[in-house]
Amino acid sequence: MKTMKKIISIIIMATMLLSLTACGKNNGDDKGAVKDAAKESGKEETGGDKGDVAKEDTSKRPKISILISGDNTPKSDNLVIQELEKRTNTDLEIIYVPSKDLATKRSTMVASGDLPDIFLAGGSEAQEYIDAGLIADVSKYLEKDGTNIMSNVGDIIYTSPMNQDGVYLIPTGNVAYGTNMNIRTDWLKNLGLEMPTDLDSFYNVMHAFTFDDPDKNGKNDTFGLAADSSFKSFDPIFGAYGIPFDSAIELEDGTVTTWAKHKNFLDAMTYIRKLMNDGLVEPEWATITNMDMFGKLWTGQAGALNFQCAGPTNNWMPARYTEDPAPTFDFAVIAGPDGKHGVKPNFALVTKGYLISADCEDVEAALRVADYCNSEEGNELLYFGVEDVMFRWIDEASGKYEYIGEYTDSATHRANGGFVYAEFMKPINNCELRTMNEQSKAGTQLAYDEMLPAVNIIRSLETRQDYGADLDQIIKEMYVAIITADGDIKAIYDEYMKRWDSEGGLEYEKEATEAWKEQNGQ
Repeated sequence: MKTMKKIISIIIMATMLLSLTACGKNNGDDKGAVKDAAKESGKEETGGDKGDVAKEDTSKRPKISILISGDNTPKSDNLVIQELEKRTNTDLEIIYVPSKDLATKRSTMVASGDLPDIFLAGGSEAQEYIDAGLIADVSKYLEKDGTNIMSNVGDIIYTSPMNQDGVYLIPTGNVAYGTNMNIRTDWLKNLGLEMPTDLDSFYNVMHAFTFDDPDKNGKNDTFGLAADSSFKSFDPIFGAYGIPFDSAIELEDGTVTTWAKHKNFLDAMTYIRKLMNDGLVEPEWATITNMDMFGKLWTGQAGALNFQCAGPTNNWMPARYTEDPAPTFDFAVIAGPDGKHGVKPNFALVTKGYLISADCEDVEAALRVADYCNSEEGNELLYFGVEDVMFRWIDEASGKYEYIGEYTDSATHRANGGFVYAEFMKPINNCELRTMNEQSKAGTQLAYDEMLPAVNIIRSLETRQDYGADLDQIIKEMYVAIITADGDIKAIYDEYMKRWDSEGGLEYEKEATEAWKEQNGQ
């Protein structure tokens, strides 16, 4: 376990160092890089707006298709994409699909032999594409057309098991935000309560938020915790029992296995069931969509949400909230019976990232688009939109900005491409981090600090490829079965874990344990 913790610390520290080195404007001039690209294609920039190209013959631009997922509905030919085309001298086709449909869309395009030029994939699926010769090796282009990518990921790109004979996978280098238990402090104040610090006080606060009229409107129209049917709603609850939810863990005998085999799993589920059964959690948790769950927070019905704090305390503040004044929040660290606390760990991903199709007619142009989006200036365009049209800086150094005119409306802003592509090739020093308010910055750091240790095997496992989706589904079904059960949850747990073992779980444990030992030099 000491070795495991050491490796985790090294990975997180490496990412933090990358973040620090990426704080400048990409160690150079992004605008100059775009100008160079324009020169090479015979199209000089004018002295006007960023990336304007004088008298372009747009029919000669390389055509690049990109598959991106999200939960918005941007116009197909919006202002952001138009500007990105100008800045990268390309003709872009953005295939935008709902997040839940990404895997299906990707599989359909592979089956039809019509892969997009740039798309996201990972794990065994990405390796299969590479082995089948479907993915371009971009190693020879990185020095010229991948400077922003390399300034973000550095040598992480070469640690990917998919990049041992070339560079096929472009990882982002980012460590995803951890989650926070965001709790309304204005409701705490109304009820004379303190921020909860353990499981008992958390229960008491959720009970008061549900039954004691925390918004003082005289109506029975609130509840404690916003939640859906996923485990993530209860990340800090599992953490209070020392469980890194949805992660691989190492048992005392050295076996690497699913987090659901943690010795405290049933204790955590018993506590969650009590919250559910006592009516302190979203009543529609089994069927509610993610956005509708957020909506319960925005409309003043829910008093707490486990989510990245950048949402409740920064991105949604104040426009998303219907109450005036807007609600206030802070972040609870919830200790369990043994004083443990934490949230799911996230690692710098080296087995998931962006791929460029081998059928791409202009790999250099595709990499140039990806690289520009990986710059601070490119991310600024994808996050905010077109400067002085959709937004303007008030004080760029301190991250102060404002949206302009009709783009102050979030729906209009996103329909025209603002924010909806911001996760594509996001640099470490991205706009979201640069412009967070101080509370959100502190909350984001708290979430990183709270990440629990877990097993992080960096190579693909055949058993995950063969059984992974089915094994994950068994755990999800078990979760719902335990939550909704009237009888003995231990019997339900044993039944599902027996099924997990027999349907590939034991084979996975054997391969994962051997891989983890090998990774640790044992």
